[in-house]
Amino acid sequence: MRGVLYREIKNHRNFKKVTDGTFAFENYDENKLVLSPKDFITTKDVITAIRIGQNKFRNKLILSLKKCPITGIDDTRILTASHIKPWTMSNNTERLDIHNGFLFSPTFDRLFDRGIISFSENKELMVSKSFSSYNLKHLNLYDNQLIDDLPIAGREEYLNYHRTKIFLH
Repeated sequence: MRGVLYREIKNHRNFKKVTDGTFAFENYDENKLVLSPKDFITTKDVITAIRIGQNKFRNKLILSLKKCPITGIDDTRILTASHIKPWTMSNNTERLDIHNGFLFSPTFDRLFDRGIISFSENKELMVSKSFSSYNLKHLNLYDNQLIDDLPIAGREEYLNYHRTKIFLH
């Protein structure tokens, strides 16, 4: 999402507000639509709306979780609020639901976001077969490792989505 948004901003594309919190690129024939000027928003408006939502989500996660469940790192300057069900696939309620998120240190945020790792309902780390044992060893992790500090309660449905739709088996 960030890459697409950045590219479209760089190309001076505008966005159209579809519903509250949902925006679409203006890649349609405007002559076929009847829209008032107030229906159109600027790229700046989109970025502002996204940042406000992401900051609320992150702040709620920090208050609730306080640290990365894998590394134990609690320095909020480097922790990332990571959606379990990706932001682009979530509705407005799911996007701000703290049960749809974890706080991860940057490496684990990237691994989770890319579907290289996920978690079982028993808090066990699941590692994609596409990830080398060499790299896994250097992260001091192993498949089926118990992540005791992983908060599961309330996240079961989101984690099931991640395991079935995002995780690279």
